[in-house]
Amino acid sequence: MIDKRAKMILYILLGVIVMLFFFESSRPRPLNWQKSFTSGDKIPFGAFVLYDQLDEIFKRVDITSIDQVPVDFLLENDSISNANYIFINDYLSFDSVESDYLMDFVARGNKVFIASNGAYGSLADTLGLETNSASYYAYSRRDTIRTRLVNKSLKDRSYVYEKGADYKFFEVYDTLNTKVLGEVLAFEPSKGYIADYLKDTLEDEDDKYENEEKPIINRDDKEDKRLTRETPQVNFVEVKVGDGAFYYNLNPIAFTNYYMLKDGKHQYAVEALSYMNDGPVFFDDYGKSGRKVIKSPMRFVLSQPALKWAYYIALLGIIIYMIFASKRRQRIIPIVEPLKNSSVEFTKTIGSLYYQTGDYSSIIDKKINYFLERLRSKYFVDTQKLDATFIKRLAVKSGKSQNFTEDVILYINKLRAKSVHNEYELKQLNKRIEAFLKD
Repeated sequence: MIDKRAKMILYILLGVIVMLFFFESSRPRPLNWQKSFTSGDKIPFGAFVLYDQLDEIFKRVDITSIDQVPVDFLLENDSISNANYIFINDYLSFDSVESDYLMDFVARGNKVFIASNGAYGSLADTLGLETNSASYYAYSRRDTIRTRLVNKSLKDRSYVYEKGADYKFFEVYDTLNTKVLGEVLAFEPSKGYIADYLKDTLEDEDDKYENEEKPIINRDDKEDKRLTRETPQVNFVEVKVGDGAFYYNLNPIAFTNYYMLKDGKHQYAVEALSYMNDGPVFFDDYGKSGRKVIKSPMRFVLSQPALKWAYYIALLGIIIYMIFASKRRQRIIPIVEPLKNSSVEFTKTIGSLYYQTGDYSSIIDKKINYFLERLRSKYFVDTQKLDATFIKRLAVKSGKSQNFTEDVILYINKLRAKSVHNEYELKQLNKRIEAFLKD
């Protein structure tokens, strides 16, 4: 029975759990600014709004969320054409296998749209794309960018992105096979951070070569303007492959909920996706930074702060209750002696029976097998052939002398060659084995 003290502690714990659960559930959640890009996330940098509007953008064609490895999906759809495959994430890198399958997919007349902060991996190498490292812009607290699409059939408008944006552009691309579709424009170049940084760098170089001849470094005004954002840079391209095309966009943040619902910026996403086919649309939900994998109710409980703390407090309460409830009166439990290990006595008994019956051959055979097993387990040697090579290897590994090792092994070979043995031979064998195994 539970006494009054234990009941009181249990009621107090239960009251604390209820109060904590109430306060935690009623407290407003802080806004989650994690970059997710998943179709089911309604946080600012999720892609719920874009995915929800895809049927309007593509005139109500079939829209499918793909939550599997791209290679598996492409293998299952190796004959489809006039389709679209959309990848949006802050970082995307395709290996050589994925690149080959995507190239085949596009060559059949399909189109692949990739929005990422850079062009990486085998696919980028195949398409001849290389992006800037943006290391020059790490000194700015906020990296505001302004972008626009350069298609003459579209209205000449630009879009400003402040929160979560990265100043990224294509440093290298194949001008013969690549069509420029968008640019990142000059916009408050980090309040002079980049120009000051470049100036300080040049001054440091001058100080370094103060007493020496400074090497000639060819840097024109165009390079300086590019680094300080005084000229537009390409951040959206089209690369034709076969009957289809790849579309690489370096502004993935434009396709998130925050900008799809803000100041008409959804128009940029709509116009960027207007180059795609009019067939079915496949939206990648596998390669995402905020991809959630929930396969059990407990994983869902632990993913929610309120439920997680309620679960931990409940566990703590149960442990405390068990500690107090276990202190109940009961009779003394008698000590039961454990069963003794009688294997040694059993072995001695069996050995005595063999010895008394005079079956020396059986004892010698078992003695040799036991000795060889010890050699295998202790020195890791092969005991199939007990020849000169084996004797030499065993002597080295065991640290015994060559003559002593040879005497033991040759005596074993001698006994194995005989069919009948006597007591003297058994004693000599036992003497040699014990001497060899003795440390």
